[in-house]
Amino acid sequence: MKAHQLTRITGAVKNSLGLVYGINKGAMHAKYPDAISFSKMLVDLNLLVKPRLHIMDGIMAMEGNGPRSGKPKKMNVIIMSDDPVALDATFCRMVDLDPELIPTVNYGESYGLGKWKEEDIEYLGDDIGGFISKDFDIKRGPVKKENIAAASIFRGMVLRKPFIEESKCIRCGVCVEACPVQGKALEFKKGDRSNPPVYDYKKCIRCYCCQEMCPEEAIDVKTPLLGKLFLYR
Repeated sequence: MKAHQLTRITGAVKNSLGLVYGINKGAMHAKYPDAISFSKMLVDLNLLVKPRLHIMDGIMAMEGNGPRSGKPKKMNVIIMSDDPVALDATFCRMVDLDPELIPTVNYGESYGLGKWKEEDIEYLGDDIGGFISKDFDIKRGPVKKENIAAASIFRGMVLRKPFIEESKCIRCGVCVEACPVQGKALEFKKGDRSNPPVYDYKKCIRCYCCQEMCPEEAIDVKTPLLGKLFLYR
């Protein structure tokens, strides 16, 4: 049970990405660079593989800068379902997040993977109301397709993007290796490891693989002021 910078949540639908092996996982981020197309791919993957049971460990969840650099959050719950969409919708309700705003949930129902509406879900076990955490740190606005190619000159002024906290960076280069973009969207300037790697945001597809793989949790995500005003309200 985790917050996620790209898809809002890491849940049952996204969990099946673990079936994609090796460098192909990074290639999926490069092929489907925005949250909407990536989420549709995840739904298609679930429809292909058809997992029979989904189990979410929410005893200790992760809020904030997930999926790796967030903070532990006690939720004291384990959720199980044969319907990954219903499971993820239930996760959303537990953290006061509208399930309809989550692409993997929304497209999950429209593609026939499962159901997200509360009246279509049968709950067994403890009352869900006892697990709702309205202070769970997660972005609650809609997920928008970050496609402003027609105005690419403004990309760096509008789009959310990862950045490296220099004081935490140990210059290990794991983030550079994890970047799935051909030609790399970040690298050590002139091979100099005395300073952290530098991003080329014109290449960055904002998959946050770098953030997820950083062993020192030195990569965070920031939203430019114009993005806060016009794109991520």
